[in-house]
Amino acid sequence: MPRIHESVKSPGQILERTPGTLRSLMDHARTLLALQGYIRNIVPGDIFVAACDAGYLHLVTPSSALATRIKYNQRKIIAQLRAKTGGHIERISVSVRPELTKPEVPTSPAADPLSPDNARLMASAAQYIEDEGLRKALLRLAGHTSGSDSP
Repeated sequence: MPRIHESVKSPGQILERTPGTLRSLMDHARTLLALQGYIRNIVPGDIFVAACDAGYLHLVTPSSALATRIKYNQRKIIAQLRAKTGGHIERISVSVRPELTKPEVPTSPAADPLSPDNARLMASAAQYIEDEGLRKALLRLAGHTSGSDSP
């Protein structure tokens, strides 16, 4: 069995033993996720922590109703976060970013078939049309009737 070179390390070893940029990014991400969990316990909903820096907490939510609930509970959120984390959050801002969904394509219902009277009128009007293609199309359309007798 070939021996793995000693310089090859697993991601866990890199994060545990290396004091560097990657470790600080992972620690910061874990902190933001913990804050997100605390906030969701205070105000339930799809609330995401976008940033937390120098006493400023920026939250993102997909609905304006939830953003309003956060604004009304801002003091409560700040007080509970200070108690749980010992942090010094002084201000909260909220951005509303709706979830992107594809618009529904409206479907038109199938046209009702012509009544026998309308089909007869269309067929009689088609006799006076000079354009051959249009006359054939109208006659074909007149053949789509709701009744059993067609023109």
